[in-house]
Amino acid sequence: MTKTPAAPSLPRYEDAVERFRIEDEVARLHGDPATGINAYVECCGRYTGENRLALRAISAGGELREFTFDDLADMSGRDGNMLKALGVGPGDVVAGMLPRIPELVALILGAWRIGAVYQPLFTAFGPKAIEHRLSYSKAKLVVTNPANRGKLDEVENHPRIATILGAGEALPAGDIDLRAAVAAASLDCQPVMRKGSDLFMMMSTSGTTGHPKGVPVPLGALLAFGAYMRDAIGLRPGDVFWNIADPGWAYGLYYAITGPLQLGIATTFYEGAFNAKSTYDIIERLGVTSLAGSPTAYRLLMA
Repeated sequence: MTKTPAAPSLPRYEDAVERFRIEDEVARLHGDPATGINAYVECCGRYTGENRLALRAISAGGELREFTFDDLADMSGRDGNMLKALGVGPGDVVAGMLPRIPELVALILGAWRIGAVYQPLFTAFGPKAIEHRLSYSKAKLVVTNPANRGKLDEVENHPRIATILGAGEALPAGDIDLRAAVAAASLDCQPVMRKGSDLFMMMSTSGTTGHPKGVPVPLGALLAFGAYMRDAIGLRPGDVFWNIADPGWAYGLYYAITGPLQLGIATTFYEGAFNAKSTYDIIERLGVTSLAGSPTAYRLLMA
């Protein structure tokens, strides 16, 4: 009987701490937080030209599409130029309220490419939660889809809205047709270099006690994200990785998008709703070797 190869063991916490050197983490980056760094380059641009897989995206209907880092580079270049044409520049905030679709990854990378800051808005948020988060971030643009667009009508002083339309869907008055704007934009978009102390994400606390507070995340956090993926998740080249957490929250944005792409390893998106059956089906279908998610999700899977 053929034995299944043993998975590589993770280092003990004490060993990981003992061997950790900030200089080693900086050396793993393409840029340097002290002199110039760009999150798009770290999570995409440095891996182009290799035909390397970056994203496995499964639609709510079960269709699988695969995107290389070169595909994401082209998509994010158009997004970056679209954002610049709308007046978004380095340090400005772009908010996304989208499901787990490839356009979300392209938007995030496009914002980072031009030195902008990305703010996630969880698609289950109501108008008041959205309004509060937009009020402190001062976002210049919100990108959403028709399923979530109506919430913004109840948000006072909302920024400009770009909507991703499906077939036959009408564009709300005053909105930007995102797909049309992106299609009209150029692929060529020069990354804007920033310092490690500059922001690239605007997160928020959960609001469990009082109103949610803004959590600005600087580019220097990439050092921690990379170390976590290697030493805590244990992600290795050749893994089929899936973090089932939603990118509308920190764990999903940090470790379902930023972390794996930073290591040059493909991530996985599933647009459909979470349940145990669909999760097990996707694990089997893709041959997932590394699975991450929230403790609540694991408890549901094990029930």
